Amino acid sequence: MTKCVNCKSRALKKRWVERTRSVANHVFAAKLPAEVCAVCATQYFSDPTVENFDLSIAFALLEAGANDAQALKFLRSVTGLQGKEFAALLGVRPETASRWEQGRGAIDHATYTVLRQLVAEKQQHQTNTADFLRSLKRPKRLPKRVNLSPRKAA
Repeated sequence: MTKCVNCKSRALKKRWVERTRSVANHVFAAKLPAEVCAVCATQYFSDPTVENFDLSIAFALLEAGANDAQALKFLRSVTGLQGKEFAALLGVRPETASRWEQGRGAIDHATYTVLRQLVAEKQQHQTNTADFLRSLKRPKRLPKRVNLSPRKAA
Protein backbone atom coordinates (compact mmCIF):
# COMPACT_ATOMS: atom_id res chain seq x y z
CA MET A 1 0.00 0.00 0.00
CA THR A 2 1.42 3.36 -0.95
CA LYS A 3 -1.05 5.77 0.65
CA CYS A 4 -3.84 5.83 3.21
CA VAL A 5 -7.27 5.27 1.70
CA ASN A 6 -8.82 7.36 4.47
CA CYS A 7 -6.74 10.57 4.43
CA LYS A 8 -4.53 10.02 1.34
CA SER A 9 -1.35 10.44 3.38
CA ARG A 10 1.74 8.52 2.27
CA ALA A 11 3.03 8.33 5.86
CA LEU A 12 2.41 4.62 6.43
CA LYS A 13 4.55 2.84 9.02
CA LYS A 14 4.92 -0.88 9.62
CA ARG A 15 3.80 -1.76 13.16
CA TRP A 16 2.64 -4.69 15.25
CA VAL A 17 -0.97 -3.98 16.18
CA GLU A 18 -3.35 -5.88 18.42
CA ARG A 19 -6.32 -7.16 16.48
CA THR A 20 -9.38 -8.65 18.15
CA ARG A 21 -12.38 -10.60 16.95
CA SER A 22 -15.42 -11.72 18.93
CA VAL A 23 -16.73 -15.18 18.11
CA ALA A 24 -19.06 -17.38 20.15
CA ASN A 25 -18.92 -15.12 23.24
CA HIS A 26 -15.10 -15.12 23.29
CA VAL A 27 -12.71 -12.34 22.33
CA PHE A 28 -9.64 -13.54 20.45
CA ALA A 29 -6.64 -11.21 20.33
CA ALA A 30 -3.26 -11.30 18.63
CA LYS A 31 -0.52 -8.87 17.65
CA LEU A 32 -0.42 -8.76 13.86
CA PRO A 33 1.79 -6.94 11.37
CA ALA A 34 0.06 -3.95 9.84
CA GLU A 35 0.66 -0.66 8.13
CA VAL A 36 -0.56 2.28 10.20
CA CYS A 37 -1.16 5.78 8.88
CA ALA A 38 0.90 8.25 10.89
CA VAL A 39 -1.68 10.98 10.20
CA CYS A 40 -5.08 9.37 10.92
CA ALA A 41 -4.00 6.07 12.58
CA THR A 42 -5.98 3.91 10.13
CA GLN A 43 -4.69 0.34 10.28
CA TYR A 44 -4.19 -1.90 7.25
CA PHE A 45 -3.75 -5.66 7.53
CA SER A 46 -2.93 -7.88 4.56
CA ASP A 47 -5.51 -10.48 3.50
CA PRO A 48 -3.18 -13.42 4.30
CA THR A 49 -2.55 -11.97 7.77
CA VAL A 50 -6.27 -11.74 8.50
CA GLU A 51 -6.89 -15.21 7.03
CA ASN A 52 -4.21 -16.72 9.29
CA PHE A 53 -5.69 -14.93 12.30
CA ASP A 54 -9.13 -16.34 11.48
CA LEU A 55 -7.67 -19.83 11.04
CA SER A 56 -5.99 -19.52 14.45
CA ILE A 57 -9.36 -18.59 15.95
CA ALA A 58 -10.96 -21.56 14.19
CA PHE A 59 -8.39 -23.95 15.66
CA ALA A 60 -8.90 -22.53 19.15
CA LEU A 61 -12.66 -23.08 18.77
CA LEU A 62 -12.18 -26.60 17.38
CA GLU A 63 -9.70 -27.63 20.06
CA ALA A 64 -12.17 -26.42 22.71
CA GLY A 65 -14.97 -28.40 21.06
CA ALA A 66 -17.03 -25.25 20.50
CA ASN A 67 -20.13 -26.25 18.59
CA ASP A 68 -22.64 -23.50 19.29
CA ALA A 69 -24.34 -21.76 16.38
CA GLN A 70 -22.01 -18.77 16.14
CA ALA A 71 -18.90 -20.97 16.31
CA LEU A 72 -20.19 -23.31 13.59
CA LYS A 73 -21.08 -20.40 11.33
CA PHE A 74 -17.60 -18.93 11.81
CA LEU A 75 -15.93 -22.30 11.20
CA ARG A 76 -17.84 -22.76 7.96
CA SER A 77 -16.93 -19.25 6.83
CA VAL A 78 -13.25 -19.96 7.50
CA THR A 79 -13.40 -22.93 5.11
CA GLY A 80 -14.52 -20.51 2.39
CA LEU A 81 -17.54 -22.66 1.55
CA GLN A 82 -21.03 -21.35 0.92
CA GLY A 83 -23.83 -22.96 2.92
CA LYS A 84 -25.12 -25.24 0.15
CA GLU A 85 -21.66 -26.49 -0.85
CA PHE A 86 -20.75 -27.00 2.81
CA ALA A 87 -23.89 -29.08 3.36
CA ALA A 88 -23.27 -31.09 0.18
CA LEU A 89 -19.69 -31.91 1.22
CA LEU A 90 -20.87 -33.08 4.63
CA GLY A 91 -23.66 -35.15 3.09
CA VAL A 92 -26.47 -33.29 4.80
CA ARG A 93 -29.34 -31.20 3.51
CA PRO A 94 -28.76 -27.43 3.39
CA GLU A 95 -31.59 -27.06 5.92
CA THR A 96 -29.66 -29.22 8.39
CA ALA A 97 -26.49 -27.13 8.11
CA SER A 98 -28.61 -24.00 8.43
CA ARG A 99 -30.21 -25.34 11.63
CA TRP A 100 -26.73 -25.95 13.10
CA GLU A 101 -25.78 -22.34 12.35
CA GLN A 102 -29.03 -21.09 13.90
CA GLY A 103 -28.64 -23.18 17.05
CA ARG A 104 -31.67 -25.35 16.28
CA GLY A 105 -29.79 -28.64 15.96
CA ALA A 106 -26.60 -30.31 17.14
CA ILE A 107 -23.76 -31.30 14.85
CA ASP A 108 -22.62 -34.91 15.31
CA HIS A 109 -19.05 -35.88 16.25
CA ALA A 110 -18.17 -37.39 12.86
CA THR A 111 -19.29 -34.28 10.98
CA TYR A 112 -17.45 -32.05 13.45
CA THR A 113 -14.30 -34.11 12.81
CA VAL A 114 -14.66 -33.60 9.05
CA LEU A 115 -15.15 -29.87 9.63
CA ARG A 116 -11.94 -29.82 11.68
CA GLN A 117 -10.09 -31.53 8.84
CA LEU A 118 -11.43 -29.03 6.30
CA VAL A 119 -10.16 -26.15 8.46
CA ALA A 120 -6.76 -27.83 8.97
CA GLU A 121 -6.33 -28.33 5.24
CA LYS A 122 -7.36 -24.74 4.54
CA GLN A 123 -4.44 -23.63 6.71
CA GLN A 124 -2.09 -25.92 4.75
CA HIS A 125 -3.52 -24.73 1.41
CA GLN A 126 -4.74 -28.26 0.66
CA THR A 127 -8.11 -29.59 -0.45
CA ASN A 128 -7.69 -33.37 -0.07
CA THR A 129 -10.71 -33.88 2.18
CA ALA A 130 -12.99 -31.60 0.17
CA ASP A 131 -11.85 -33.25 -3.07
CA PHE A 132 -12.48 -36.72 -1.61
CA LEU A 133 -15.93 -35.73 -0.36
CA ARG A 134 -16.79 -34.30 -3.78
CA SER A 135 -15.59 -37.52 -5.45
CA LEU A 136 -18.06 -39.53 -3.36
CA LYS A 137 -20.83 -37.80 -5.30
CA ARG A 138 -19.36 -39.20 -8.55
CA PRO A 139 -17.92 -42.64 -7.77
CA LYS A 140 -15.81 -44.27 -10.46
CA ARG A 141 -16.62 -47.76 -11.69
CA LEU A 142 -13.82 -50.24 -11.28
CA PRO A 143 -13.26 -52.90 -13.92
CA LYS A 144 -13.80 -56.53 -12.90
CA ARG A 145 -10.04 -57.04 -12.76
CA VAL A 146 -7.78 -54.43 -11.20
CA ASN A 147 -4.01 -54.92 -11.39
CA LEU A 148 -2.19 -53.32 -8.51
CA SER A 149 1.46 -52.52 -7.93
CA PRO A 150 2.63 -53.45 -4.45
CA ARG A 151 3.51 -50.49 -2.28
CA LYS A 152 6.79 -50.36 -0.44
CA ALA A 153 6.59 -50.78 3.31
CA ALA A 154 7.25 -47.63 5.29
